[in-house]
Amino acid sequence: MSEQAAHEAEINVEAIMQQIRQQIIAKRAAVGPAAGGREIAVTGKRFPPEFYEHLYQARLALDEVQVPVFVSKSGVPLIGGLIVWLRTKFHELVTYYVNQSAARQVSASEHLLRALSLLGQELEEAEEK
Repeated sequence: MSEQAAHEAEINVEAIMQQIRQQIIAKRAAVGPAAGGREIAVTGKRFPPEFYEHLYQARLALDEVQVPVFVSKSGVPLIGGLIVWLRTKFHELVTYYVNQSAARQVSASEHLLRALSLLGQELEEAEEK
């Protein structure tokens, strides 16, 4: 029993989670538009794991802000197609402006997230010295 406990003590779950987070972000960055130039660090030892988990979740959320156009079909006979077309055009217009606003918010959030990441990295390096 003590051998099993010693083996479990050797396993660092947080280190494994940090590696998984980095791999997921690297795969997402390769697929779509992400954080631009410098990648956001979501690993470290100075702060509690929750800090890095929040950085990770915020980084993932940057890719999920686009609002899709969704229009349900109309059951009105004869002019149902026209109603659906009008709804679609209206929804496209609304989502265009919502997505424009969301893009600006993503930019602001990305800069804040990078600043937090850089701050965390600087504090990690200062602690190592």
